[in-house]
Amino acid sequence: MKLSNRPEEFPGYFATILWVGVGVWLFWTTPGAAFLSWQTLVYFVLGTVGIGILFGMIGLTLQRLIPILKPREGPIKTAPPPAQFIGTLVAAAQFVVIYFLAKAVVTQILFPAPVA
Repeated sequence: MKLSNRPEEFPGYFATILWVGVGVWLFWTTPGAAFLSWQTLVYFVLGTVGIGILFGMIGLTLQRLIPILKPREGPIKTAPPPAQFIGTLVAAAQFVVIYFLAKAVVTQILFPAPVA
């Protein structure tokens, strides 16, 4: 396995960007949520690391199971059309999963609604 210093080549990169983006939006729109709180530290530090590791492992596993998904070596790193289609589907699925997971974490665990 060749590791590089380019973050785009890490399979969990897109998931971490989604986690942070969705988190900012949820913290902004959730009643009672505050950016200056211990919950922010938990969500944006621990959650980002956890999501990156989880989706990184899933992405590496997919690349190993489906060889066409591996990035090409050399200066031109274009993916073949089937890999682009599968990558688009995986990105859409990541967005849906991360949105609902982040929403559950923010609204159910970190900032639960008061019981009436």
